[in-house]
Amino acid sequence: MATTNLLTLDRQLALAAKALDAWRGELAVDDRRDDDDPVAPWPDLSSKATIEAIGRSGLAPIPTTPTFLLPEGELITLVAPAHPLDPLAEVRGAMISWCAHLHVARGVRDATVVRAGLARDELESEAYGKKTSLRAMLRALARPRQAGGVPEARASATIEDLSPQLLDGVLEEESRRREAAEILGDKARCCSAVDAGATAEADAFLRATADEADEALAFGLRAAQRATKHPTWVDVFAVRRAADVAEGWPAALSGRWFAELARGTELVAGLDFEVRVDAGRLAPRADHAGLHLAPPTGAWTFARALFALGAALRLHGRDAKVPFAPHAPPHDRRPWVLGEAFLALASTTVFHARARGVARAKAELSARRLATTRLLERRHLALRVRLAAELAKGRRAFLEAFEDLGPKVLGDGPRALAAFLGAPGPLGPADDAARLRSLSEGDALAARLVEVFDADWWRNPKAASFIRDRCSR
Repeated sequence: MATTNLLTLDRQLALAAKALDAWRGELAVDDRRDDDDPVAPWPDLSSKATIEAIGRSGLAPIPTTPTFLLPEGELITLVAPAHPLDPLAEVRGAMISWCAHLHVARGVRDATVVRAGLARDELESEAYGKKTSLRAMLRALARPRQAGGVPEARASATIEDLSPQLLDGVLEEESRRREAAEILGDKARCCSAVDAGATAEADAFLRATADEADEALAFGLRAAQRATKHPTWVDVFAVRRAADVAEGWPAALSGRWFAELARGTELVAGLDFEVRVDAGRLAPRADHAGLHLAPPTGAWTFARALFALGAALRLHGRDAKVPFAPHAPPHDRRPWVLGEAFLALASTTVFHARARGVARAKAELSARRLATTRLLERRHLALRVRLAAELAKGRRAFLEAFEDLGPKVLGDGPRALAAFLGAPGPLGPADDAARLRSLSEGDALAARLVEVFDADWWRNPKAASFIRDRCSR
């Protein structure tokens, strides 16, 4: 395959990734996208023949996993070619990964539509007394004032009532994901086999943070004025939301807030910001310069916006001369690493004091509250990674594992919530595993930024240049 053909293929991959990302995002809220096949204009990209042709075109054996997806190595800097005699080897390896990912995405398309519909469409619910959707009830818990004033008890009971219907869709999607991946063998192994290393890391993380999480949850429950004994999953959800949006936070979450944070720097130059009305949409994962934000539902919304900014800078910061495939491969954890570094700001007193302009006592309280949310969110991610191994074994193993592990992470809740709270994210277990591995690396990057550029690095022009330069490669 000639170099010119590789460049053309790379441009097509960028377009297909953008289309797939947009489809997944709209699918969560718009049933008109159910019949669409976002990769249809580029059928060859997802074919086994194309993957084999890319592999044969190298001067040396092509690794199917790009080096920057492996545990070792610098994550924010340019990676040297795996084969010095073949400078395009890294590009070919990333292209193979993307073609395999598109092949799997097409294989699970119908199941993805069904799963999205089960969460989005209105279904009969005895607890609610009429038809409603899981998405609507989640919005009612997250934004009670903007969701028709549905009482918390009624919303949570309805979610428990509708969640079991979601399990069939989850099981079918993961089964098809493995079947589609197995056709390609090792080239799509990340989607066909459970990551045993990630499972072990999730177990270790849950054990190591158990006592800290108990203490943090008790603090969060007191701050939210909820009972500290026998918390339910709804209580934990409320703590994770960190509903204090008072002093120092803007009334609306928009690009202006980011611009003000990074005033005097080029950190957010060129990024478009769009506020989404519905939190059911997915965060952007493809090659287009947009950052979708949800309306404020609590202080954690702003922390999540910081995370989304870090991830978007990596995803959308590509220099025009840099190939798309190796810059933004499937399951790449580099966006998550940078996102975690930005998210770490929300757990620091300095950020709240300087970015929000509140007194030190208020800043310390806010930092502690968001640190609590951050820990609980991380434990929920680790739970999903841990349960992926059980999901691969079937319905019974998954339900039993959720019944055992769920209460230790999410508070008391019925087995019926297994699919709603324990299933993999919308991009599958491999993406969750990459996200889990980004946690410690993001913390290390945050510490490095503080060490080099000081505690208020987010407003340092040199730090902004450092970040944008690394994200462009």
